[in-house]
Amino acid sequence: MLRRRAAAGPGPAGAPAWGAIAGLTLLAAAPIAQAASCDTLPVPFANACTRLVDTYDNGRSGVLIPGYSYHLPFTWSPERRAQLNKNAWGLGLIRTTEDPDGDTHSVYALVFRDSHKHAQWNLGYEYATYWGPRSDVQPGLGYTAVLVQRPDIFGGAPFPAVLPIASLRYRDATLSATWIPTLNGGLNHGSTVFVFGRVILK
Repeated sequence: MLRRRAAAGPGPAGAPAWGAIAGLTLLAAAPIAQAASCDTLPVPFANACTRLVDTYDNGRSGVLIPGYSYHLPFTWSPERRAQLNKNAWGLGLIRTTEDPDGDTHSVYALVFRDSHKHAQWNLGYEYATYWGPRSDVQPGLGYTAVLVQRPDIFGGAPFPAVLPIASLRYRDATLSATWIPTLNGGLNHGSTVFVFGRVILK
């Protein structure tokens, strides 16, 4: 029987996802992660910043391997789906820390081909909680707070997003998926499942 692991929360003092986005913005503007002076920031930004820097400094390194975008048929016309790119190839780097209960905190940089075959750049934080013994295949749920840059949204300016993540983890390998909701309503705007993997190397 699967056993629910206690959730450690998304960051120190329960820093929310938008706090993590603010922390990511600060780290992105700094030359290196260690340069962020988190203790001078207001709460919850200081908590989120501390979590990000700690994860980067003390995490294990790995790679992200994006692979597939599934455009849900009930929100896209058949003609439009046939034109969209499904093979979201790319590569990313990730740093991950693991709590005693097996929950994880990660910071990552990722680039992949979006639905229009353009490069989509991502700088993000991910929190995930898992069920079951660590030595078995574990289902997990979490979220990512991410800064996204792609040429077809906001004139190419980076923008923040918070997305859910569902995962299956076996030891140091994880298969994950997130759902990108409809952005503007109506047909042919969003509702895409994005599938990617990760391997922690050291």
